[in-house]
Amino acid sequence: MKRYSHVAVIGIDGMGNFNSKAPTPCMDRIFANGACTYGAMSMDPTISAENWGGMLTGAEPAVHGLTNGYVSVHPYNNPELPGLFSRIREAYPDDYLASVVNWNPINIGIAEDGLGVDKRTAGSDEKVTGLILECVEKQPAFLFVQLDEVDGAGHHYGYGTEGHLAKITEIDALVGKIYEKYESEGIAGDTLFICIADHGGNNHSHGGWSETEKYVFLAAAGRDVPKGNIPFAVTKDISAIVLYALGIEVPAYTPGGYTSQVPEGIFEGIGKGYIMPRAKEPVKQKETPAFGSPGGLGPLFGDRLKLCMFFDNSPADETGKCAVKESGNVKFYSNGVRSGAAEFGATGAYEISGLDLSRSFTLAFWVLADADLKDNICILGNKSPEREIYQEKGFNILLRNHSVMAQFGCGDDDTDSVTPFGTDGFRGWVHILITFDYEKGETGYYLDFVHSHTDRTEERFMNSIPRGKSFAAGDDCLMNYNRSRGLIFRMDDLMVFDGVLTDDDIAKLKEYYK
Repeated sequence: MKRYSHVAVIGIDGMGNFNSKAPTPCMDRIFANGACTYGAMSMDPTISAENWGGMLTGAEPAVHGLTNGYVSVHPYNNPELPGLFSRIREAYPDDYLASVVNWNPINIGIAEDGLGVDKRTAGSDEKVTGLILECVEKQPAFLFVQLDEVDGAGHHYGYGTEGHLAKITEIDALVGKIYEKYESEGIAGDTLFICIADHGGNNHSHGGWSETEKYVFLAAAGRDVPKGNIPFAVTKDISAIVLYALGIEVPAYTPGGYTSQVPEGIFEGIGKGYIMPRAKEPVKQKETPAFGSPGGLGPLFGDRLKLCMFFDNSPADETGKCAVKESGNVKFYSNGVRSGAAEFGATGAYEISGLDLSRSFTLAFWVLADADLKDNICILGNKSPEREIYQEKGFNILLRNHSVMAQFGCGDDDTDSVTPFGTDGFRGWVHILITFDYEKGETGYYLDFVHSHTDRTEERFMNSIPRGKSFAAGDDCLMNYNRSRGLIFRMDDLMVFDGVLTDDDIAKLKEYYK
């Protein structure tokens, strides 16, 4: 039985449940007689793609496999786990469906292609709202909305700060405009109106499992939604809620597959058989020791460190030797190898000055990206891998599907060295360490602190390494390679050492991360 002719899901990225601390007169009015909770659960990790993907597939992140980097370049196509739009389209071949977002990877890699879904995007929530109002005029059976600027304010000002809360109030007004459009179109009475956040945040980042990251706001309003509290819900339950409201059979709960359920409190008599997840153990993440403290990297390596960036909500060089300038907007996440990590590429990178590469040195960093990359990612370096200028002097470190590549240019020629990750490809955090030995003319490559190989590097290329342009972390020296391709990856604990680290040095660094 079709309970509603229309369902609208309004997603507010990065709001968590911080709207409980901000003036939100529009949402207060819309959901005054509806069902609500400030304690719905995000999914782990508390990151956008994992949670918007869960809402639109009805599955856990480990099942749907969607990450920020992946959905930026790969269309979603999994016949074994059809998305929400696919399930609705199968039931209603002729109905108008729309997905209107600020963060376009949702329309690229989560909402399926080929279904006749009206996908629209814009670069500001105000402009997105204008597109939404146009779509509501077509009286969609299902409208999915993502507003992004609250998350941006959280990353910028800090989650729960005045700047973040002020943005929530600003976006609340846009939610009000959307609801009013449903009223003016005369379909509000036959619409289930839902508002939800994908995750919260902690300080300037998210991705972990702290109290302010994992709890989110969920509210529903409709003609027969009972007024009261929603006892328990998870972000992925949006899929089952929408299907049930539209009279479409909700797939059976399948561990390792579709696990979205209709929570108690939204529909009369539904959700009381909810299968509760097992309690999650509190995350005991190992904090980064202060740089100069006992056990810190300062006492461990002393002046040999030329650069040390922890990315714990800050781009600071802990050595104080280098200056760091942001290009674009680098986001921080709380689930790094040690404390936080930085997301680079399409949104931002760092230009680092004061780094002397005229003597032998060693690079060390952790990197996280998807196993299936559409294109090479430029991790760092002082030249550009753009084809037309790839021979310029300097070097780049590139991440590829199944390998990491060091690329060198001497002005009229280029060369590279490739280190494969193995038959399983690139998965999870990997530590990469590369030594540049000018005296021996060699570059040595280590994966997860284990030596992979050492290459002879011609003198003309070795001599050109320090002669590149500005040193960049997160993109090429022009700050354009990853950005122009929409490529995203994460990095943690970037270090540059003076000289070539010995096996004993590498063993000490490995021990540091235990």
